[in-house]
Amino acid sequence: MEWFHSTEREQAERTKDRLASSHEIQSAFAEQRDYLYWIALLITGDGALADLAVVNASALSANYSSVFRDWLMGWATYATVRAAVREVRDLISVSASHYADSSSEHCDDDVLSGDQIMSLRNADPRDILAALDPLARSALVLRGIQHASIGDCALLLDVPRRIAGAAYCQALRWNSERTDADGVPHEDRVDSRL
Repeated sequence: MEWFHSTEREQAERTKDRLASSHEIQSAFAEQRDYLYWIALLITGDGALADLAVVNASALSANYSSVFRDWLMGWATYATVRAAVREVRDLISVSASHYADSSSEHCDDDVLSGDQIMSLRNADPRDILAALDPLARSALVLRGIQHASIGDCALLLDVPRRIAGAAYCQALRWNSERTDADGVPHEDRVDSRL
């Protein structure tokens, strides 16, 4: 019977080693706070709401301490995005009405490359907030930065797929104009994925 308890203990230890503790979750949020705040700020357009989104995401993630370590940062980012979107859901709905007659021009297949994301990360968030409405910013984060599908963006943002695509195209056009003005090279600017 000792072999059974030995095997059971080993399995518990292996499981424990693969799970993120509450402390690890809090540490992940602390280490990535600036990035998570930036993502939430792009969506909410408001520093206080962005802070609130990160705090709420941290609390939400702490309740899921069984998250595998490999997924921890993905979960932290996803939780932050969800919390930020929740904070500005009404503003996103208002923004959606501006895209009712727009088309996506098939640019919804394009996601941002690592270099483009870094360039955007180095841009002044106030410029992004001034140039894009809450829906376009949210679509930029979800599709462009997080590489979610347009369908998933539409679902999370609670807008029709066509409107999510049009908002994302608007964000891509703005980013292209911004990078053209800044003299960023055109090669490898867009990673097209189906």
